[in-house]
Amino acid sequence: MSSNPAAEQVARLLVEREELLLRVRELEALLDRSRRQLDDVNAEISSLRRVESELLRRHPELKQE
Repeated sequence: MSSNPAAEQVARLLVEREELLLRVRELEALLDRSRRQLDDVNAEISSLRRVESELLRRHPELKQE
């Protein structure tokens, strides 16, 4: 039985492509999670700044020079 080097190469490349597609999907999922975490952190920062601003408005003696 003779082997077909081109067919073997295509088969290897198809496997490699599937592995790369899986890796891309995993990285996209990680990016989505990271973006959500960043949004959460930014929201927390904004909230804390509003609290700080209100606190300083009520207690101006707390302002640091």
